[in-house]
Amino acid sequence: MRNADLLKAVLDAALQQVVSGKGMEWHGGEDLLNQPWRWISDAAGEGFLLGQAMKKTQEAAKMPADRFEREILGSIAFLGFAVLKRRLDDAIHVHAVNSKTITWPPSS
Repeated sequence: MRNADLLKAVLDAALQQVVSGKGMEWHGGEDLLNQPWRWISDAAGEGFLLGQAMKKTQEAAKMPADRFEREILGSIAFLGFAVLKRRLDDAIHVHAVNSKTITWPPSS
């Protein structure tokens, strides 16, 4: 296994936790973009998602190995949600201004 594959396995485990692990337990297969992370971060900003990742990471440091991994994978998921939120918000912004042919960010 290449070194990059080792990291990919961790990232894949975080995704699996979202779609079939703890995410499934809490949200029962609800569409990812309709889950609470989305509407809470729309109301509170991406700092909510980053804060959740920080909280989970801090809590994980005090846990035994089996629970440590689950919490860290959840932290990775919240960081992924922050990236996804930024991408979605940027896409919405581009779409909203596209009819006026405004380019954002402006080219240098």
